[in-house]
Amino acid sequence: MIAPYLQDPDMTLYHGDALTVLRELFTDSIDACITSPPYLDARPEYPSPDLRKFEEIAFELHRVVTGGLALNVGRLWRDNRELRWWEGLVQRFENVGWKHLDTLVWIKPNANPIHGAVLAHSHEYAFLMGDHPSVFYPDAVRTPYAEGSEARLERSWDNSRAVKNDGEGHQDRRDANPLGARARSFVSIYVGKEKGIRHPAPMAFDFAKHLILLTVPNGGSVIDPFAGSGTTALAARYHDRSAILIELSKEYASEAAERLQQQSLFAGEEGYE
Repeated sequence: MIAPYLQDPDMTLYHGDALTVLRELFTDSIDACITSPPYLDARPEYPSPDLRKFEEIAFELHRVVTGGLALNVGRLWRDNRELRWWEGLVQRFENVGWKHLDTLVWIKPNANPIHGAVLAHSHEYAFLMGDHPSVFYPDAVRTPYAEGSEARLERSWDNSRAVKNDGEGHQDRRDANPLGARARSFVSIYVGKEKGIRHPAPMAFDFAKHLILLTVPNGGSVIDPFAGSGTTALAARYHDRSAILIELSKEYASEAAERLQQQSLFAGEEGYE
């Protein structure tokens, strides 16, 4: 068994190859997965697995994870054309049993406007995968109702027989959920709040916190096989979840360990809240 690079009561960090470490983990031992894999060698210093190896990693994740997976992917361009590279990635995950259930769009209002063939590059995706929608927890990320929404929900709709009732003349009436409005398919979260990180593309801490609430049950566990600078574990700890991290790069594993060890000292600082 590979020895942990760092281990705390609520977190285990491995320095090594994702596939190698995953094969040593127990079946059905982790509640969820949140990860942002490297993108087709977009960064030469951080080699990406090919699609065949991604499928092997997806198989092992399906074996060890009992719940949902949030797969965060960025966008790439070649010769002024956007690549739909993630289609092959999602297909490889589906090949081994994962089901693509829904898609969350992460809008980045302050993203670098230079990237993009026609438009400024201002969003990424998180593909939500699992056996059934019940493996996710959208109630945990509900938002306050917009002004007037609750009144519209609670009154009967009868102005469109075909659209807003059941087609048989029965009116559609719903009570407002006390937890708030149903979670939308997008979130707007700024990037660049995390300061002093050596990793070239750290996940935004606020986005990781959102994914933790959406994907990991209360008190549950999450794995990130491409841990980078450890943001998934930082967000898990913030929400009282445990985490297993795997990171190939010794430099980034060291940075993740440093951030995790210092997290309590940064309480209240920007990016750590």
